[in-house]
Formats: sequence, C-alpha cells, structure tokens
Amino acid sequence: MAETVWSTDTGEAVYRSRDPVRNLRLRVHLQRITSSNFLHYQPAAELGKDLIDLATFRPQPTASGHRPEEDEEEEIVIGWQEKLFSQFEVDLYQNETACQSPLDYQYRQEILKLENSGGKKNRRIFTYTDSDRYTNLEEAWL
Repeated sequence: MAETVWSTDTGEAVYRSRDPVRNLRLRVHLQRITSSNFLHYQPAAELGKDLIDLATFRPQPTASGHRPEEDEEEEIVIGWQEKLFSQFEVDLYQNETACQSPLDYQYRQEILKLENSGGKKNRRIFTYTDSDRYTNLEEAWL
C-alpha cells in the first residue's frame, strides 16, 4: 500500500511504500528551455488543484513540425543505487593511474566496456552511489 503526501507550500512530496527500496525507479527528463520553446499552461481540471500538468513542459513541435534537437533533452529511468557516470568520471577512469581502489578499477572496466560496445552515454544526468568516493564532498576535494 502506498501513500502520497503533497506539500503545496514547497512543491515537494513524500511517497511512502512498503516495497523494498531496490524497486524504486525514477524517470528524469531534462530539457533546455530557450526563448524558442513555448510553455503552454493548461489549467488543472479540478477546482482548487494548483498543480501544473507535467505535459506543460514537454517540447512543442516547431512550425515545421519537428521536435527540438536530440541534445536539447535527455530522459532516463534510474534505479536505486544505479551508477550513471558523469563526463568527469568517464575521463578520470579512462586513465588507469587515477584508480585508487577496487571500486575505481571496477568503474574503469565498466567505462571501457561501454566505450567499446558503443553503449548509450548519458550527457547531463549522472548519479553517485553510497560507495562512491565523491559521495562525501570533503573527500571529493582531495
């Protein structure tokens, strides 16, 4: 049984579930907003509902009918403690001398495998996990 609690003051929400946290999935969608993009506000259908439908922020077709360039937006589904490498990490771990721990070597192997297989690269969306050395900001500034 899941329960959702909304806070209208801050725009944040708490979602409670009895499912194991490893089942958590988040869909993240980033889109560059420019003066050529239009936001079409669609009022909520229910009275008293002061939320904006997420469809409001979807890219609108241009006059010629095509969507914004692919590099203008990125969408991905992320699982709990799933590692997505930043460009900094990709550059760092390609250099074997930067590896200091078994986890660093594991990340190096994963990055090399992704590079060799032509796997999908994320551009702006990346994650840190509990075991990353960059999770603690004091350690990130060595």
